[in-house]
Amino acid sequence: MQSQHRLKDSRDFRRVFRKGKSFASGRLVLYYCDNREARVRVGFSISRKVGKAVVRNRLKRLLRAIFQRHLDELRDRPVDVVVVCRANAADADFHDLEREVERLLKKAKLLPQQAGDERP
Repeated sequence: MQSQHRLKDSRDFRRVFRKGKSFASGRLVLYYCDNREARVRVGFSISRKVGKAVVRNRLKRLLRAIFQRHLDELRDRPVDVVVVCRANAADADFHDLEREVERLLKKAKLLPQQAGDERP
């Protein structure tokens, strides 16, 4: 993911947490809110409760790769997205995380729904 698509400033994180909407799954919580930028920006919040630095950095790499795959679909709407990992996210592999991210993005109506998707 290019650095211009990353959310880095703590002020931006606080704004997303305060003003944004949230959707949760077993391993992740997704917060999002509209921004004034003309692009999607994504940030990750992974506490030390999830694991040591190696585990946290692995999760960030996986999540960046997942969002990189979906960036074209997200460009329709300029939003800031923050993904918070819960402790059990450390055990997940790429495909589990990708499924959860896709489900959360569809719940938030940030990804288009396909005809074959289930609607909970």
